[in-house]
Amino acid sequence: MPKRKKSIERILIIGGSGYLGRALYRELQSFYPVFGTFCHQDEFWENHGAFYHYNSSLHTLKPILQEVRPSHVIVSMWSDHQSGLKAINDLVQYAYEHKTHITLLSHVLVFDAVDQHPSYPTHRRQSTSQTGKYFIELEKILEKLPDEQWLIARLSMVIGINSPVVQGIKMKLAQNEPIEVYPNLIVSAITRDLLVKQLHYLMNQKASGIVHCASADLIHHIDLVKEICDLLGFPSPRLTHVFNSNKETYLALMSSPEDWPNHLKINIQEVINQGTLSHINTAKSSISS
Repeated sequence: MPKRKKSIERILIIGGSGYLGRALYRELQSFYPVFGTFCHQDEFWENHGAFYHYNSSLHTLKPILQEVRPSHVIVSMWSDHQSGLKAINDLVQYAYEHKTHITLLSHVLVFDAVDQHPSYPTHRRQSTSQTGKYFIELEKILEKLPDEQWLIARLSMVIGINSPVVQGIKMKLAQNEPIEVYPNLIVSAITRDLLVKQLHYLMNQKASGIVHCASADLIHHIDLVKEICDLLGFPSPRLTHVFNSNKETYLALMSSPEDWPNHLKINIQEVINQGTLSHINTAKSSISS
């Protein structure tokens, strides 16, 4: 894996007010000057001196880039596809001119057409979904930069405090509605807390290239949901079984064992336990809170 040459001086997180962006900001702010963007009008972020209002559908990144002058940009935003592609093109142009390093948080869905095996960083991207194709396009634009100037971190399912996965399950449980599960689908996952530590490690290592942030082993989707429900105090949840195929299929990322030091490796049982622990103190009577 190539190493970036430029040291980290100032970090800009595009999507810094989002679920992952906030965790990254908290992780990095004690070590570097860190700035971020927020999308929707919000008094808290507007009064936060390190954050800039940015909506990819309405604004261009150029004024923020010119003011912050980041040596490293982390892209952690969701947007409509046309705006997102324009933003990454503008960012790549800026990075090329200023030798800025870009880390893109990509998605397991770049492999959603690969169903016979888990996907490693060296595997060819194949997607049938619009989201997967969008992230493939983002990755391709980024790869136009010199090798030492970009890092693509593909994320598997993220579980943690207030994660969309666990929050969605909690909402269904609170409303006594069935939860959709895919009995034949095999997945990987990671906790938000470990993810931000992995990204911090990669920055310290001056890493570039492609990495996968995921558990060291896999699990069937139905078992993942059942175990989360059990930890939340609901051992017999209502489930709706969805079969997209008669055979077992994969939507899972895997890394080579040497990609991470031991303290940054995690198995799927640890992901479930650690990612759900923060929700356990929520009483059943107020589980939707």
